[in-house]
Amino acid sequence: MAHAPIDLKASLRAVEQGGIPLRAKQRLAEEAGDDRKLFTSDLSVSEFLLTRRANCEPISQVMGSSIFHVGQIPDYKGKTSEITIISDAHRTSRQLALSRLAQEAALVGADAVVGVHLKDRMVTMGSRGKGGDDGGEVLEFTVVGTAVKAPWMSHAPGKPIITDLSGQDLWVLEQDGFEPCGFLFEFCRYHVWHVTKGVSTQGAQELRQASDAVEQARRIASTRLLAQAAAHGAEYVIGSDVEISVKEVPCGYGGCELDDLDVDVSWFGTGVRRIPGDKPHQHQTPNLILSMMPLGRSRGPTIDAEDDSRDVEIAAEEAEEAALERDEATGE
Repeated sequence: MAHAPIDLKASLRAVEQGGIPLRAKQRLAEEAGDDRKLFTSDLSVSEFLLTRRANCEPISQVMGSSIFHVGQIPDYKGKTSEITIISDAHRTSRQLALSRLAQEAALVGADAVVGVHLKDRMVTMGSRGKGGDDGGEVLEFTVVGTAVKAPWMSHAPGKPIITDLSGQDLWVLEQDGFEPCGFLFEFCRYHVWHVTKGVSTQGAQELRQASDAVEQARRIASTRLLAQAAAHGAEYVIGSDVEISVKEVPCGYGGCELDDLDVDVSWFGTGVRRIPGDKPHQHQTPNLILSMMPLGRSRGPTIDAEDDSRDVEIAAEEAEEAALERDEATGE
């Protein structure tokens, strides 16, 4: 299908003003317009079927992305604390990507975006390996999900709910009268100056500064995440995915032999709440299914498909000996 030419400058202006590229609008019009014949989705077969059971009608695949340059940051050598500029950069890049995802969903009249998949990576980093202090860190963040019609989800007009919950998760939530109310995310970069300073080389011991830094970074991220949950009116945060990375980095000061430490905490989750005025539905619990495991006495040695012919012969001999022993014991 031939596409009309896109005005690149107009498309860039739309992005600069907080919108989405014109080509994305064109794609969505083809997938979710009045003349659509099919739609794309990142749902699995099970997710697709259970999403429909949860009164969600898939419309189209939607996405958002952002490539973000951190830029030069103030000197933090000699300090042990959060590097807020880097934390803010990760947070802002995610917000931009999610905002564009939400705009695409709103264009197709979606109530929600489900099954959101997230991907982030560092495109480039500072030449000294410090991650931003020389203005070289570039981050990329991309989100992809499936826009759905879900009349039972409450949300502000034109503000679809975003969630990384699967179709199975949504079905279970809806059955018990819960709804997702927002996708939550947080990031913290915590820097430790001279992590091994004052540490004796004699004997094994804990690096207390490193352990404390992990706890501090986790606390900062969780506090902010809970604040987001409260802002969305969430009663619970579920499906939390927490990633903690710790890496040693050069001090970067005039041939200093001592190294520093960077702790990154990345936290994602979905806020959920009771559907206003709704009561839990009555639903059947699936019957208990027993595995096809033989019951009763042992049936003798098991032969794997990978066993060679000699293994089979040995197993046969052992089985024959066991049979003779049983015959002798019973007097047959």
